Amino acid sequence: MKLPLYIVSDNHFLMQADHQEKSRRLLIFDLFDQISNSGGTLIIGGDFFDFWFNYKNVMPSFYTDIIYELNKLNQNDVEIHFLAGNHDYWDFGLLSSLTGCIFHEGDFEFILDHKKILVTHGDGLLSFDHGYRLMKKIIRSKTCIFLFGLLHPDWGCALARFVSTTEEKYDKIDKNHEKIKQEIQSFARNKWEEGYDTILVGHYHNTGFYESNDSKMIWLGDWLTKYTVTKYAQFEWSQVNWKEHQKIIKD
Repeated sequence: MKLPLYIVSDNHFLMQADHQEKSRRLLIFDLFDQISNSGGTLIIGGDFFDFWFNYKNVMPSFYTDIIYELNKLNQNDVEIHFLAGNHDYWDFGLLSSLTGCIFHEGDFEFILDHKKILVTHGDGLLSFDHGYRLMKKIIRSKTCIFLFGLLHPDWGCALARFVSTTEEKYDKIDKNHEKIKQEIQSFARNKWEEGYDTILVGHYHNTGFYESNDSKMIWLGDWLTKYTVTKYAQFEWSQVNWKEHQKIIKD
């Protein structure tokens, strides 16, 4: 795996093209340019798209620019790892064929500078979230995927747009915020005991580091309000708000 390593998660690129959405995409394309120039690796921690379904003969037109930029990264010899999130799990080879990415249905683990790293989207980890755990089993079942695939793509996309709550998450703090933090930190401690050195967790839109001795858990943030980029280079982890980072550089 080539360094530097860049990780983004929960970008939730929407099925629309208003000014805010265009601005969010320009920021990620700017990051892609930097990755191309540095010759590093990109890991996408899930929910990159707010909705993705691997239709046989159709690709949603509202994502063509993103697909183009990802493919350009691949053409520039950047290795791309894409973890399935709860919004973009339904891919069965299309993303890899279009962008050259390595698609991971589950967690992604690897060795980096002799340390064991685990990247997880993180959905379904909460013991008290019984409703979501049941829904996750249903929407990832072969029967559900088959039935959804019978819908015309226009209807499928319209349904996905209708049920999405992404736009409600801007600047919104989950009422179980502290409970979530405590449980995911407990998950990380268990993974440390299993021999992992660094755990990176998406889905919950938190940022920052939780550390004990030489072990770390890193929240991967989002691209809704935080524009989080987590980076590994020269034996160190760092995290920035890409929007603010670019402002400082330009100023």
